[in-house]
Amino acid sequence: MSTENKPDEKELWKKIPASVGTERAETFIELSHLAYDRGDHKAALALCQSAREIYEGQSTFVGTSRMLHVYEGITWSLRKLDRDAEAAQVALDAAELLKDEDAAASIEMFRDAGRFYYAAGEYEKSLECHTKALENVDPDLSDLTNGIDYYNVGSACIQLKRYPEALAALQSARAFFKREKEPERVFYCDEYITVCFIELGNSVEAMRHAQKTLDFAITAQKSVLETWARYRMGCAKILLGEADEAEEELRQALTMNTNACHTDWDLAIDIEKEIAKLLVSKGRVSEADEILRRIANLEEIMEDED
Repeated sequence: MSTENKPDEKELWKKIPASVGTERAETFIELSHLAYDRGDHKAALALCQSAREIYEGQSTFVGTSRMLHVYEGITWSLRKLDRDAEAAQVALDAAELLKDEDAAASIEMFRDAGRFYYAAGEYEKSLECHTKALENVDPDLSDLTNGIDYYNVGSACIQLKRYPEALAALQSARAFFKREKEPERVFYCDEYITVCFIELGNSVEAMRHAQKTLDFAITAQKSVLETWARYRMGCAKILLGEADEAEEELRQALTMNTNACHTDWDLAIDIEKEIAKLLVSKGRVSEADEILRRIANLEEIMEDED
């Protein structure tokens, strides 16, 4: 928003004492935009919550667009404050409020709640929300939206180690994304499908999908995707019994990740642990022990605090 088009904050605050009802709520929302834009997310949250209280206290429903606007303001302010679980609950409140007025908007809030719960690490609740979105079949939904819904279900199932369910959802998502000609989204499906087949012990299918991910990543020339693809390929080769090739893929993934602009330290730990397990299987126990000793400090730094 340009400076010219921004409302004057002092003038908006002057309007508050003399305004009531919807006008007062809309002024709070305008102020919340200004607070959000300058990075004051606590203030933005408080202002949106004040607008919400006014809207919900009206004798008649104020309209879907207004309610969505204020709920979105609350949820995104909470997310900026790293309060994802609270954001998810607000999204669920919005879904319940909107279900009779605007079913499509209500389902979209279920999707948001699922994403927010996933970010909070509450995968069971995330799965419930995304499953709810899938259960409300809308013939007007695009293949892309259907694919995203199935992918979200599959992702939550992966985190819950429910691999057969994850596989079915991800294969459905892949089919939708393929119809939409979305190769990068297909990549993400193939990557997680590889994980499922590894966990289910199917080395042939794991290798097949790992190769698909690597082929796309190299063609796309995206190093982040190639890092993950080589990591999955290394894990698939371990399952297949190709230890030397697996070690090569894992070490290459580790190097690419370390040299990236933004190193994924959690991924680095996972790759190092896979290399250590592989070295043990090859009888190189002292090398494995040295890797585990070396990454212990990094693990302690990266672990979540209670």
